[in-house]
Amino acid sequence: MTALSTSEMNILLATAGDYEGVLAISEGIYAGIDYLPFRYHAWLKDPQRRMFVAKLEEKVVAFDSFLVVDGGVAAVLQGLRVAPWMRGRGVAGIIQKFTLDTLRLDHPDVTKIRLTRAEDPPPTMLNKYSFLHSKAVIPVYLSAHELEEALKVLESRIPSTCQEFPPPVFLDYSEVHRLFSGPLQEGDLLPRRLLIQAWLPITTCKANLDLMQRWRVRWLCSYPCDAMHRISGSSEVPYVIASSDITNDGSASKDDNISVSGTGPSSAAVKGFLSLTSPMFPVPLGDGKHRLDIDLFGTDLSCAKIHILLLLKEAVKALPTGGSIVCILYAEESLRDGLTGFLDRLIPFTLCREQLVLEMDIKPVKTPPSTQCHN
Repeated sequence: MTALSTSEMNILLATAGDYEGVLAISEGIYAGIDYLPFRYHAWLKDPQRRMFVAKLEEKVVAFDSFLVVDGGVAAVLQGLRVAPWMRGRGVAGIIQKFTLDTLRLDHPDVTKIRLTRAEDPPPTMLNKYSFLHSKAVIPVYLSAHELEEALKVLESRIPSTCQEFPPPVFLDYSEVHRLFSGPLQEGDLLPRRLLIQAWLPITTCKANLDLMQRWRVRWLCSYPCDAMHRISGSSEVPYVIASSDITNDGSASKDDNISVSGTGPSSAAVKGFLSLTSPMFPVPLGDGKHRLDIDLFGTDLSCAKIHILLLLKEAVKALPTGGSIVCILYAEESLRDGLTGFLDRLIPFTLCREQLVLEMDIKPVKTPPSTQCHN
């Protein structure tokens, strides 16, 4: 195919009116569980994000965006896609260059660019970006008519151990902001001190935590064995819901701070465990299918199993009648085999096996991008 030149395309700020055009070039992307159709309009309203479309003969042929994070000193590139009929003609490179040039011009304090990719990124990308970390990706499908039975099977696979270990608790955001100044050590749980939440790699600075609060990200935490109380400083032990108190539909007799007693890890060396999840959303696959991303931080397999079960129970409570779940787990590679066994008999979902985090240092530019961008 003949490569396109910059002058042949028009790159503009994306608008609400471009929604259908972006959907048209996104059909089948991410195996039908693309996040962008659901998040597009919310992204447009985010003051920290800029979104771009490339048009050829008035038709959308590419999309890209960046989000300024870490209090203004870093940015994450997200959502890049090119129309299937335009691939192989240099379109991705053109819109990526424009996105980066705009970022450097409008945000001169940004010195680092991050992005996430599935396995096997092209060598040209690895020549520009440094590798930070990778996580195992384990996707499964829970159909509507098998949800109840699947939860029972998972619960049966969690052995009763170490009654003294504090059960996991959901944190409110006052506790989230104090999380790593208490019994948890950031370096023990977060490789490169980065949270990777639904493919977004960010630090734990206050500005990012405030963003996550607006996105309604939930934090579930297991504390180290010697930390029996919550980071709020209260002397009250968190309320514990025994597994017998959780009903078949996943509801519990108390709201929030739910946990399963008697299922904690037995090792006294556990340094804590953390999981993050954002609200489920419907995906282009249709038929009531919803996507749930669960990001796991830590290396204790028992904690990971407990967190997954609790978060799935919470998800089922929010699931519309007749809905099903495509659940994507992101965990340290050392947990892959154990979690694969834990999820055995659940339907695997074909997506990817690995999540890579890449980073590049950048310098500001002094001249506008070469392709005109209209407001």
